[in-house]
Amino acid sequence: MPSFSVPWVIGPVPIVATIWSAYVTTAALVRRREMTGERFVAAFLFPLGIIAASSLMFLLSYDLRIVLIAGQLLTAICFIATFILEKKLRGDPAFMPTEEMSLKKLSATLYFIAIIYFIFCAITFNFPVFSACSITKCYVLELLFGGKAHKFAVLYSVNFVGSLILVGAISILFLIISRVQTKN
Repeated sequence: MPSFSVPWVIGPVPIVATIWSAYVTTAALVRRREMTGERFVAAFLFPLGIIAASSLMFLLSYDLRIVLIAGQLLTAICFIATFILEKKLRGDPAFMPTEEMSLKKLSATLYFIAIIYFIFCAITFNFPVFSACSITKCYVLELLFGGKAHKFAVLYSVNFVGSLILVGAISILFLIISRVQTKN
């Protein structure tokens, strides 16, 4: 049976993580509960799994770089929107108060995160990530996350790291904008 041959296109870890995060995120939005670490992780893993899976459709039509950057950006935006929505439904402030950090520190942090993201993209796009390893531990990773021949495991892991960096950058950019608006 070809459908049960391993490694699968999408491994069991992303499937279970996406289903779990969909349940936790939906329950948090419906019940309007307080943001916890579990809900924070679920709000990130839900769009990550959905967007990485849907990115497989575009791999044949578009360049890998475009698909990865778009997937990272969409995952970061969906996470921030879900995070803000959960906080707003409870009546909590969306982010930390802007008075805690100066504009200069926020700008320096944004600059540092932008450099980290540029280095991450340079490394990711200049090295062959789809054929990175072929030893036994990579086979175990293929069993857990999906076969590298189908490229889902790479999409999932690269989107995971890149989206985390972009979430930090977008959040700090949002804080800078709100800080400038409160000064005026």
